[in-house]
Amino acid sequence: MTRRKKREFNKERHEQDMNKEAFKFPLDIDGTDSSDDGAIQPLDTPPAYVRRPQRETKYKTHKPSVKRPTRMTISKARQVPSAVYGLNKPKRSDRDEREIYLEKFKNYNSVIVDKIVEERMQREKRKDKQKQKEQQKRAELAALKKKRDAQKANGEIVKAKAEPKNKQHDTLSVLGSKQNKLREKQQAATGKRIGPNVTQPGVSILGTAQAADYKAPDNNLAKQIDDAFDKLNVEGRVTGYTSNGVIGRYEVKLNRAFRVSNIPRLNTALKAELGLDELRIMSPLIGTSNIGLEVPLAEVRPITFRTLFEASSLKLRKPDYKFAVGKTVDDKIFSYELSKAGHILIYGNQPNYDTNVIDNIMLSLLMNHSAHELKVAVAAADDTYDDYLDVPHSFGRRMAPDDPETMKIFLTELNERSVQFRRAHVRNIQSYNSRVKFESKKATLVIIIDDLAAIIENKNPEPLRGLVQILKQGKPLGIHVIANNMNTDQNIRYELLQLLQTKIAFYDAENKAVSGTDELTQGNDALAVIPTSNKPNRISVGTVNKNVRQSVFDHIKHNNR
Repeated sequence: MTRRKKREFNKERHEQDMNKEAFKFPLDIDGTDSSDDGAIQPLDTPPAYVRRPQRETKYKTHKPSVKRPTRMTISKARQVPSAVYGLNKPKRSDRDEREIYLEKFKNYNSVIVDKIVEERMQREKRKDKQKQKEQQKRAELAALKKKRDAQKANGEIVKAKAEPKNKQHDTLSVLGSKQNKLREKQQAATGKRIGPNVTQPGVSILGTAQAADYKAPDNNLAKQIDDAFDKLNVEGRVTGYTSNGVIGRYEVKLNRAFRVSNIPRLNTALKAELGLDELRIMSPLIGTSNIGLEVPLAEVRPITFRTLFEASSLKLRKPDYKFAVGKTVDDKIFSYELSKAGHILIYGNQPNYDTNVIDNIMLSLLMNHSAHELKVAVAAADDTYDDYLDVPHSFGRRMAPDDPETMKIFLTELNERSVQFRRAHVRNIQSYNSRVKFESKKATLVIIIDDLAAIIENKNPEPLRGLVQILKQGKPLGIHVIANNMNTDQNIRYELLQLLQTKIAFYDAENKAVSGTDELTQGNDALAVIPTSNKPNRISVGTVNKNVRQSVFDHIKHNNR
C-alpha cells in the first residue's frame, strides 16, 4: 500500500501566478517605471492615460452567456383545466369588503352590538342635522350681507341691524346650539352639588381596637416546658414566642435525630407533665425545622373587627372584594379575596362564633363596596341576618333554605347572567363589567345560607340540585355562597365539600370537614383551608360587637341614598 504524499506549499508557482494576475495601475499599463522620466517612448505607442485591452488571466472573470431558448424550453405554462368548470372560468362579480362582512354576520344577533350600532347611527344623524343647520345659517348670513352691499352700492338707505337681546347667540360656533344648551346647564347647576350622595363608613365607628399587651411570653410556662423536656429525656429548648391574643405559640428547637412519628406520643406526655388540657403541636414551623407548642392563653385579648380592618389591606378602601376573618397564631391577619375564595363553608357547632365569621366577611365587603357593586341575599330560617336586608345592598326578602322556590330565584339570576355573558363573548364578571356601561354592570351576589343541614336533610332533592348547580357555575358569574353548617351529626357529601373551596371549621372530634379540628379548643378557635393551599391555617376568629354592626348599617342606610 502506497502512502499518500503530503501536500506542500509551492512558493515559486504561487509567485508566478501572482505576477500574472497582479492588477496594474492604469497609468503604468505599458510596464515603464515612474522613476525613468528621461526614457524616450515610440511614436506609435498610445498615450499613458489610454488603457490597453485587458489580458486574459488564468481564471476567467466574465459571466457565462445566457442559454438561448430551445424547443424544450417552456416559455409559458399552459392553462390547467378545472375539474368542475374545465377551461371556462366562472365569472365572479367583484364585491365590496363591506358586503362580504355583512353577509358573513347577517345571522349574528347581539344586544350589545345592536345597541352600539344604533347609538352610532343616531350620533351620525345628529351630526348631519347640525351641519345642515350651520350651512343653512351661513348661507342666510351670506345672502343678507350680499343684499346689503347691493343696497349700499345703489345708494339706498340700509336699516341698522337691531342688537339681539342675548349677545351669546351672535357668533356661530362649531357646536351651534349645543354650546347654548351646555351654557344653560352650567348656569342652572351653579351652586349645586354634582354626583351621587354615597360615602363609605369611617373607621371611627368600628369601636375599639385590640389591647396590645398580649405579646409578652409567660416565663413560668416556658421554664416548665424546658423542665418537661428534661424529664422526658428529649433534647429541646424554648427559643421563641408569638401570640395573637388568644393562642400562644412557644417555638422549641429539638435534636435533629428526633423522629416526627413520635410527635403524637410527645404531645400526650407534655400534656401530662404540664397539666394542660389543650395543647397542639405544630410540626414543623414554616421556614424552620423547629416545632411549635400552641397553648390557649389564660388572659384572652379579644380580636376586634377594627383591628382586622386597620391591620390589613382593607384600610386602603379598594373595591377588590377582600375580607378579613381573624388572626393566625403568628399574629398575622387572615384575609382573602372573594373572587379567589369562591364558595365558603363554615362548619362546626359553635352558636356564638359562627355568626362572627359571617359578620366579619360581610362587614369587610360592606365597608368598601356600594350597593351597585355588591348584593346580599339571605336564605335562613330565623331572623339572625335580617339586618343585612335593611340596607340598599339587599337582593330581596329573607327566604327559607329548604323551600324549592328559593333556589329557583337564584337559578333564574344565574341563567340570566350566563346568557348575557355569552352574548357579550365573555366568561367572567370582571370581563363583562369592563365592556359595558356603568348602568349595565353586574353586582357581585353573596348568598348566605343558614343552615346547610336543612337543605341536605330535606326529602325534596330539588333544593340540593339547585345548590349544586349554583356552586358549579356561580363563581365566574359573580355569585358566591356562604353556607353555615351547625349540625356536625349530618355528613356532607364529598362532592359538596369539593365545590365549597374555602372551609372554616371549628372543633370537630371526627374531622368530617377539615382534618385536625379534633385538636382545637372550644370557642373561636378554627382551621381555615383556602383553594390555593392544602395545609390548614389555625386562626382565631375576630369578634363583632352588635353596636359596631348597627353603626355600620345606620351609616349605609342614611348616607347612601
